[in-house]
Amino acid sequence: MPKRLIEAALFMSSRPLDIKELSRITGISSLGHLEEKLEDLAREYEKRGIEILKTPEGWWMQVQQDLLRKVSHLSKYSDLDDGHKRTLALVAYKEPIMQSEIIKTQGNKAYSYVKKLHKKGLIKAEKKGRTKVITLTSEFERYFGDQKEKIKQRLSNTAERVISESETLKKDPQKRIGEIVQEKPLREDEPDTEESI
Repeated sequence: MPKRLIEAALFMSSRPLDIKELSRITGISSLGHLEEKLEDLAREYEKRGIEILKTPEGWWMQVQQDLLRKVSHLSKYSDLDDGHKRTLALVAYKEPIMQSEIIKTQGNKAYSYVKKLHKKGLIKAEKKGRTKVITLTSEFERYFGDQKEKIKQRLSNTAERVISESETLKKDPQKRIGEIVQEKPLREDEPDTEESI
C-alpha cells in the first residue's frame, strides 16, 4: 500500500513533494526507508513514458523528456489564452521582472494574468516593496516541454512584439487604434460606428 500511496501522491501533486511531506502522507516515519521506496519506484518507471525523479525541491513525477514535446499540448495549461501567454513570454524574456513593469507593458488586465499564472504554478511572485518580483518556475518548463533557455529563444519574438506594441500605444494611442481598426475590416452588414470597433 505505501508504494501505491506514494505513486498516487506524486501523480496528483502539481509540485515536487519533499521527503517530510511524503512521510506525513504515507505514515512512513523512517525517512531512509521512505527514500528507498521512492528510489525503487523511480527504477520501476525508468522504461515508461513517465519518470519519477528527485529534484532540489523534492520528488516529482513527470513525462519523460524525450516524449514531452509530443504530448505537451495536452497539458492542463492548454486553456491559457493569448494574454496569459504574452505575459509568460514577457516574464521569460526579462526574468526576473517586476510586476509593475508587466502592468506598464500590458495594462491593468495583466494583474489577472499574473494571478492566474501564479495560481497554476507557472510563475513565482515575491513581494518587493509595493510590487512583486516575477520569475518562472520549473512547471513552466513542463508546460512548454523544453528547457527554459530554449523556450526563451522561441518566445523572444513574442515578447519583443508585446513590448513594441506597448511602446507604440504609449507614444501615439490614436495611431495604434487606427492600426487595430485597419486589422479588422467591417462586414457589409456591420454598421460603421464606434460601437462596431
